[in-house]
Amino acid sequence: MSSIELMKVISETEEQADKIRKDGVQSAKQVVNDANRKASFIISDAEEQADAEYRSAIRKAEKEAEEMYNGILDKTSEKCKVILAEADEKIAAGAKVVLERIVKSNVNS
Repeated sequence: MSSIELMKVISETEEQADKIRKDGVQSAKQVVNDANRKASFIISDAEEQADAEYRSAIRKAEKEAEEMYNGILDKTSEKCKVILAEADEKIAAGAKVVLERIVKSNVNS
């Protein structure tokens, strides 16, 4: 092989190596871009899922709070009814005592 042919082979080999390097760099950039795009989708999906779970947890907590509130209202309402019934009985008994005293005092007078 002559030196000219050898130089030509070396030159072609260097060009191929340069092309391989450029292709490798381009390929690496594409891999990085694809990875960044995938990461963005994953992050976006995770944020959406976290938001949905947050909204679900808030709805559940609000429902539980409403049930507790309604339970407290029901218990308080029942207690009020009992107190009012007792008060009505005491008022009736007090009125009866007052009327009996009025009647006795008018009969004895």
